[in-house]
Amino acid sequence: MAIRELSYVLLRDPDSGADRLTPVTAVPDGVPDDLMQRIITATHGAAPASGAALSYTRLPHREGGGLLCSARLDEDSERLRVDARYEAGDPDGTRRRWPVDAWRPSALAARGDEAFAPEDRLWDDALLVKFASDQGRRVAPFLADVRGLFADPAGRQIVVAEQDQETVARWIALACASLPVAYARALTFTTHSADPGAAPQQILGIDPDTDPEVFDRKDLPTITHLFRVHDGLGGPGSPPLADSWAEAAAWLWREGVVPRPGGPEEGTADGSGAFGSAGDAEGRDGSGGSRDSGLSPGAAAAGQAPAPQPPAPQDPFALLPLVRRALTARSDDAFEALPDGSLLSEILTAATRAAEQGPLDDALARDLAEIARRIATHRRDAVQPLVAALLRRQAKAAHPQDVVPALEAARGELPLDDGTWRTVRSEFGPPPEDELRRLLRQPPSPAWEKPLRALLTPGADRGSTVDEAVLGLARALSRPDDRQPCADAVALLAALGDRVFTRRVLNRLAEGAEGRRIGAIRDLAASPHGVWLRDHLDGAPFVVRIAASAANLGGAPYGRTGVELWAELAKLHLDGQVSDVPTLKILWALAWPEKSGVPPKHEQGRVTDVCPARLIVEAGWESRLSHWLRHPGRVTQEYFDFARAVSGSRRLAPSEQALAQLLVLARDFARGEETVGPFMERLPVLERDAGRLDEVVRDRIDCWIARGMARTEPAELYRTHALHYVATGSLGLIHEYGKAVRHAQRQGGTLEPAALRDPSRLAALFVIWGQPHRGARGRWRDLSNELLYEVLGAVVQHLDERDLSTVATVLSKVDKWWVQTWNDWRNGRR
Repeated sequence: MAIRELSYVLLRDPDSGADRLTPVTAVPDGVPDDLMQRIITATHGAAPASGAALSYTRLPHREGGGLLCSARLDEDSERLRVDARYEAGDPDGTRRRWPVDAWRPSALAARGDEAFAPEDRLWDDALLVKFASDQGRRVAPFLADVRGLFADPAGRQIVVAEQDQETVARWIALACASLPVAYARALTFTTHSADPGAAPQQILGIDPDTDPEVFDRKDLPTITHLFRVHDGLGGPGSPPLADSWAEAAAWLWREGVVPRPGGPEEGTADGSGAFGSAGDAEGRDGSGGSRDSGLSPGAAAAGQAPAPQPPAPQDPFALLPLVRRALTARSDDAFEALPDGSLLSEILTAATRAAEQGPLDDALARDLAEIARRIATHRRDAVQPLVAALLRRQAKAAHPQDVVPALEAARGELPLDDGTWRTVRSEFGPPPEDELRRLLRQPPSPAWEKPLRALLTPGADRGSTVDEAVLGLARALSRPDDRQPCADAVALLAALGDRVFTRRVLNRLAEGAEGRRIGAIRDLAASPHGVWLRDHLDGAPFVVRIAASAANLGGAPYGRTGVELWAELAKLHLDGQVSDVPTLKILWALAWPEKSGVPPKHEQGRVTDVCPARLIVEAGWESRLSHWLRHPGRVTQEYFDFARAVSGSRRLAPSEQALAQLLVLARDFARGEETVGPFMERLPVLERDAGRLDEVVRDRIDCWIARGMARTEPAELYRTHALHYVATGSLGLIHEYGKAVRHAQRQGGTLEPAALRDPSRLAALFVIWGQPHRGARGRWRDLSNELLYEVLGAVVQHLDERDLSTVATVLSKVDKWWVQTWNDWRNGRR
């Protein structure tokens, strides 16, 4: 682009009243000096306005170009000096610069003879946003008239009445920032005109001092038929015109968004910027300007530049690019401030048309979907045509096999109403839920994959239909012996490759984990499909994981079974201890899968190694260990805990329940937790009901009875005749009693030497051990004599005559015969 700078002095002839323009600098060749002088004299009168006035005019010349003029009072000659910059050819397309950027605001001090603002000075976007916010409702009517300047036919000139030229310059900058780049560069203006009727520019600034005889801004014909007047001085101004582009641009300004990018460097060759625009008229050759060098006759009279001729039949004032710009607003509520009515309707119409007809790249598709979502927050009904168009576009772009999944995926992202969804979905075949529901009547097959894949798209789950499919697949997996349906189910899940859905199926398979179902899961893990199952154990239900372990541990030929498997599973999955009944039932079904669930006799004693007896009772399976209760092999703490746990069970046979109660009674008596009176009342009854006892059990019961007798007060034994049970009992019981007495004598208690110094206790012991019992065994008589000499004899030798006499006195109260027997026993020891 060629730039020539010239200077003129403008003087009004006092005689003729004509303005005369005298060049101060040499006029280069090729510069249309005559045309430039006519424009300058028409724009800047010899009587200048206060301050510098800036104008820009497109020249109707074969070379085209523009004339930028700065008029100011020359301090030396007191005449009007006009500095002119003639630009011919295409403007530089690499940077944003509008003619109005040359305005030197009052805050920018001039240096020397500089007539224009520095090259690097541009109007600040933040300043223009604030200015638009301050002007409020005036912005949209002004921009509507600005757009009219480039219509065909062109609209009337715009007169802006303000207090100062800087405000006029801001209106012009606001127009440039709203227009497509080519139009912004072509916009002609003057910040001050003494006679708007003679000025050739599109936008004309006036101030309060404008002579009403020359231009009356309140005259009705003037403001309605001759000019478009925007009066910031309190006048009526021209009636506002409705224009959707202007309303949208004003909306963007209110939201703090510049309606278009700052320059061609921010856009593509069509000036669309990062937001794309079918309407920007920036030349695709990057020139940014019009190649038409001449004004039409009408335009020349009005001083209007011809509108640039875009090479493509696209609307430079399209709404969609503006709406896409709104997506960058600082607030997410920008679309809630969008005026309802015709503007909203036109925006949605444009967006819908773009979705239906125009080339739809990924960025535009995302923006259209986002526009729909934001408007749907307050007008969901209004966006349904746009949403439907986007949905159809998504389906048509997909591979035929992927149409349904594509629709389902889009459904989760778009604000669809049910009616819109049904309408669009019906255009592409039956809904997947209907197709799947029809297939659910048959076992799982590869035909399930297509509708299932569609329904498993995020946000597309249809609830009950998918649940029915989950149930069908779980049923097939639970019957690995029915090979084909099970294999088809595994193949289907593998083809879907949806781990979340597979987990749903495994969860359903684990529900109601009764013995048969648990066994089926184990069989599945042991089948050829076990490899697939092991790949999905992470996050699978506990029953599935432990069943897979059981299948792995129980594999032929040396797999673990029964109690070995029971203990190993508890070790691997439960830290060696079963803690609840559901887990107990799962492990039990895996270790002893037989219908009866009864462990082999030789394994029953090890069941409680990893499972508390109370859980077996809570599960109601104590009868499964009844053989162990009868024939324990050895009596351990686990065995006794089991006996105590089942002592109140009604699920055992009466004899088994009596045995458990007998064990508990004897143990409690031995520990002093049961007194001798009630014990002797219950003991014969329980022994009778329990029947014949295993030798190991009998021996342990006799041991506990003997220990209880040994720790009981002698007086209580005498009162209850408890030792008669021992004296007439088995040899084992008599033997255990002797051991218990000697142990008690050593360990302390009622039989320790210190305790036996009590004459009453000594007398009671003498009676119960010396008392004859009908039916007593000979071994008892021998033992009783041994105990008299070993236990009592060791104490008597340390008693004085007074204590011995007291013993005799106590015995006399029982029977005088005992006194004589006592004395004979004493004398016999000497």
